[in-house]
Amino acid sequence: QILFNKEGRPVVNYLLQYGDVAEGAWYTEAIRWATSRGIVGGYGNGMFGPNDNITREQLAVMLWRYAGSPAATERELHFADAYKASDWAAEALRWAVEKGVLNGKGGGILDPGGEATRAETAQMLKNFLENK
Repeated sequence: QILFNKEGRPVVNYLLQYGDVAEGAWYTEAIRWATSRGIVGGYGNGMFGPNDNITREQLAVMLWRYAGSPAATERELHFADAYKASDWAAEALRWAVEKGVLNGKGGGILDPGGEATRAETAQMLKNFLENK
């Protein structure tokens, strides 16, 4: 929703095929826009999960895709729990860490699959917008 607002809430003619995204909900047009741009893709089973909590790696992937899916220079994540990163999020996580969008949680932990708190989400968005 924040990126959609940042883009000026563009009108997009794109058929949403998520069974759990209600027409006319406050978030519907943002999901339509983000899906049409390839920023989000749902769970791949016709579901989007608009009421689900977002993970740190999911948010990193959204910001990475919004940025144009740039390649990361660093080929490894130097965190004790890097092995917990999903394969589909690895490049986005490397980019997000390299660009300072995503930081560890202390103790050498990245927590890629952990729920992004409101504070973490706000910080990641701030870091992204400042370091774009």
